[in-house]
Amino acid sequence: MTQCGMVSVMRPLGRALLFGVLLAACASGRGSTGTMIDTAGAPTLVDTVIQSGLSVPWDIAFAPDGRMFMTERMGSIVMFESAKPNAKRIGFMKVPDVHSMGEAGLMGIALDPDFATNGFLYVCASRMDNGDWRNQILRYKAGADSMAFDSYVIRNGPQAAAIHDGCRLRFGPDAKLWVTMGENGNGRLAQDPSSLNGKILRVNGDGTVPSDNPILPGAAGPTYVYSMGHRNPQGLATQPGTGVIFEVEHGATTNDEINVLAPGNNYGWPDQEGFGGMAKGFTDPIWTSGAVTYATSGATFVTGDQWGAWAGSLFVATLKEQDLRRFAVNGTTVVPKEVLYDQKYGRLRSVVQGPDGALYVTTSNGSGDRIIRIAPQ
Repeated sequence: MTQCGMVSVMRPLGRALLFGVLLAACASGRGSTGTMIDTAGAPTLVDTVIQSGLSVPWDIAFAPDGRMFMTERMGSIVMFESAKPNAKRIGFMKVPDVHSMGEAGLMGIALDPDFATNGFLYVCASRMDNGDWRNQILRYKAGADSMAFDSYVIRNGPQAAAIHDGCRLRFGPDAKLWVTMGENGNGRLAQDPSSLNGKILRVNGDGTVPSDNPILPGAAGPTYVYSMGHRNPQGLATQPGTGVIFEVEHGATTNDEINVLAPGNNYGWPDQEGFGGMAKGFTDPIWTSGAVTYATSGATFVTGDQWGAWAGSLFVATLKEQDLRRFAVNGTTVVPKEVLYDQKYGRLRSVVQGPDGALYVTTSNGSGDRIIRIAPQ
């Protein structure tokens, strides 16, 4: 079905949001690289498939020299020479002992802020280690066309599970590695200060605990945990200009959330969903999906003049709804706006702004997966 045809069958909310978008798209037609999207006051967007035939690409990261790194959930780290369409694979690493099942496997990837000089890249992997199934943070060292294991950052940490296992990695403006960790289907772990599940972690690149991490109630000192009470967080994004960390997580049957992270705060799960937790000592989200869920996943802010009126927006990928959503952001207030590429590419896992200013999105359909470049023209 074309996007033009989708106008008549799309769910009501998406249809209302997309009507103006798709009028322009239907008028312009579909080129060889995708559909041009043009709305008043917004950039004209062109989507291009740059890699295809992938196996559940979970996350991507870019090196300063233009190389693109990708994780596939079954356990592969792939290095492409660039983000150009059909760019050559110049490096490949199979992470050993990855136990990929359900939502678990090789997940987030992040490059060290000093990657240009140290070559360090970090991945999150669900691995069997001495009989335990753990989500581990591993550090690799990348050469021009190869990768080699360097060290464990977190080895004996969170429990892995086939559900709620999301593990996004991002370096913050503080040069610390931020990690999302699902509660693996056991909500009580999110409220257990001794567990790393259901938490947001903040870690030094060498695996030590930052001295300025918060001290949780009952703890003797700082731990990896920055915040607690999270269900299945899969999105992390740093707000341009402020350095504030926004976190995105799946709700159960309602209330997907966008949260602003603060040290030591408790975001309520499983005792509280959505708004109304302040009286109980919990921190409320800044946005929820209300009575529905979209299965929100990766998130990123966009910057650059090419984005026009959309500069500073937060983009969120969704799995269940199979679309890309734009949120206008004013301080810590977010307002949902356009719903883009509704069901065109299937389930969307990650969205990252590349060094060229374009968005790069991975699909998560299980076979024939792709990476799509979405660029303002």
